[in-house]
Amino acid sequence: MRYTGVYRKGQKVVIAHIYWRYIFEWQIISRRQKEEISFIFLSCNTNLKPMFTNPHKLVISFMLISFSFFCSAQSVIIQSGIKLPADTVVGKQLIGSLNGFLGQKEQPNRENKFVLKEDLPETSDLLDEMKGIERNSKANGFFKPYLNNVVELDGNNFIVQLSYMGVTDNAPVLRASFKLRAKKQGAQFYFSSPLKQNTIAWKSKKYNGLTLYYKDTLNSAAAKEYQKQVDFYDAKLKAPNLPIQFYYCDNLTEALQLLGVEYKADYNGSKNNSLSSHENNTVLVLNAGYSERSRFDSHDLWHERLRLVMKSDIINRPVDEGCAYLYGGSWGYTWQEIIAKFKKYASDNPNADWITLYTENKIFDGKEKPMYVPYFLNALIVQKIEKEKGFPAVLELLGCGKREKGDENYFMALEKITGISKANFTNAMSELIKKLP
Repeated sequence: MRYTGVYRKGQKVVIAHIYWRYIFEWQIISRRQKEEISFIFLSCNTNLKPMFTNPHKLVISFMLISFSFFCSAQSVIIQSGIKLPADTVVGKQLIGSLNGFLGQKEQPNRENKFVLKEDLPETSDLLDEMKGIERNSKANGFFKPYLNNVVELDGNNFIVQLSYMGVTDNAPVLRASFKLRAKKQGAQFYFSSPLKQNTIAWKSKKYNGLTLYYKDTLNSAAAKEYQKQVDFYDAKLKAPNLPIQFYYCDNLTEALQLLGVEYKADYNGSKNNSLSSHENNTVLVLNAGYSERSRFDSHDLWHERLRLVMKSDIINRPVDEGCAYLYGGSWGYTWQEIIAKFKKYASDNPNADWITLYTENKIFDGKEKPMYVPYFLNALIVQKIEKEKGFPAVLELLGCGKREKGDENYFMALEKITGISKANFTNAMSELIKKLP
């Protein structure tokens, strides 16, 4: 009974092969082979319960779900010359599990059945980088996953490398390359980021609930400033006091490679950024610096802390950005520096129609690092609300729903909280602008 050759041609062919073998030979193959078949089938759709004890149900289920599955998931392409595990059963389990892992990567990270809970914080960061990786501007499945390398560390642990590639004008285009750890438990493999192994020789230091990981030297003042800003945000948000694992990286390239992202076209030329996840009641941050003045970005830190207490699908972005401007600045500029830029814009546009500039999302400063009129105006509004009604009223405006065309949900909430309506918005904003220091 040989499955390996057929398996390498893709998941669709494997299942078709299994189906026909069942019709002709199910009664004569061994119990172990039946279980292998069932495992491969289940790796394609992990929502199914084990069915190999009833082969008739297996075939019926296959016929019902195969079309939708083939349309929604890409199987990893195994190029010639790739050395798979010598044990063919293990090889099938590895590839079947890898396809399952990739097939579930668009789901919420904690729901991926091919990730162990103890590996979730760092692997969640990695999965975030893998989401939507198949897509380009024209097609959802333009970039295909290619298996590049499999390295057996021992009988149950492997390193797996894969790339997402497409072809444009007969030339190959690389979108991203990833490195995963694969751990065998029972009849399947679980995948994780190699972050822990890549930083095993790093030093660590604790400040209250903050654990800092670094290679050689640590800027203690910067670490304490980060903790101070976290405490400031959490006090406003009444956020839970969760432990933070903070990795000091030299640059974004290093941070990505530690995580398991060997290359990603989206980050071409990028030196600094911060990657974070919130899983298992732990916040994990890979910090790759921010600017010459600051190791971390207070602006983005606001966004991270807000999402500990509020679901992202109800957060209104202009209000969220307004809070980030007010409390954390933007693009390395302080709130006072942003005020100076906006005052110049307002002076140059004395008859500005603020409601139009708001709904059309106009920029008041910068091109490569733009600052937006609705974000600044919301910073002023948040200041007013917090002073008059306290921060719970700010949270109500923050949670008025995702931005929609015309901003009707926002203006409905704004009028309820402040009395500022769409009709009097321009006059109300002009009054707030006049009070700027």
